[in-house]
Amino acid sequence: MAEIEENKDWLVRGLDEDFGVDAEAELSEHGVVGQVLKLQFKSSNNIQPKHSQIRLGIERKYIEYAKTCRYPVIFILIDVAKKTAWYLWLQRWILERRAQGDRLEGQKSYTTLVAESQTLKSGLQSDLKDIARWRGDTQLVLSLIDAMRAAAATYNEELISQIISLLSTAAPAVSDTSLDVIVQEAIVLGNNLKGTSEGLAISQQLFSLVRTYGDKISVLSVDAIVRRDESYSRTGMIALGILYDEYFAHVSALELTKHFVEHELPEVGYYCALREANPQKKSLDFMEGPGDFTFGGLRFSCPSDIYFGNKYANRGPSAILDYLIISGPSR
Repeated sequence: MAEIEENKDWLVRGLDEDFGVDAEAELSEHGVVGQVLKLQFKSSNNIQPKHSQIRLGIERKYIEYAKTCRYPVIFILIDVAKKTAWYLWLQRWILERRAQGDRLEGQKSYTTLVAESQTLKSGLQSDLKDIARWRGDTQLVLSLIDAMRAAAATYNEELISQIISLLSTAAPAVSDTSLDVIVQEAIVLGNNLKGTSEGLAISQQLFSLVRTYGDKISVLSVDAIVRRDESYSRTGMIALGILYDEYFAHVSALELTKHFVEHELPEVGYYCALREANPQKKSLDFMEGPGDFTFGGLRFSCPSDIYFGNKYANRGPSAILDYLIISGPSR
């Protein structure tokens, strides 16, 4: 608190413990205009850096607070003996973890590292000012995710479509990993609204995102697009087909065949193997089926009294998966 008070560009005020944080700092460099940071303090004695990094232990309650708070939440570790403090912007850290596939669920606490040079004193002069002013792609991503959630909560199909269409406009301004998180959030919202017109609107916008930024998508996002509980989504399989059609080199490099086989979706693994064995073909080239291709003990077998082309036209690539049966060894 004293270190912030000594900085002429900041005001600081303590908060009652019931607020969930210890204090808030407000940027006053060009007047007081509501550019506020929420601060959570944790103190220790004689913190020893290792490899020029400081270890921070973060309790779940602070993470949950940061997930829902509309202000930036800054976690500050204080070495009382050295009178030095280091900081971590929790929302940015959460997005980075989510981009790695960790939704931060289940654990009571987490450990992370920050650079020894990332002190509160240095941050007050630069980085924390930008955070308070909502500069950078993290705040843009958070705002877009909030907008998607709010739009979905209204159950207004047109509004949902307009909000999600903003993603294509905003995408060039955010990092690849941040875009991946936005896509994952769109998937979650679409799943929550499954079977509704709003969910369909989100799915259509998701196809647009996949077509535009498929070369930035990760294995984790592809899995989220395709997987539905213990099975697969027909909509997700259409999106997967689009990815193979338009970003074959990138998608093939993700090793999706191996991923889906190892993660108990062998039928999807079959489809990925089929596409990668036929790099010259597009989704529509499989309207008559995959032929005698076998993989992972699976092969295609559609009854003679069923015209598969009609099934494929209605269901997309997932129609292939509907007619897979156990065969002999893979080839």
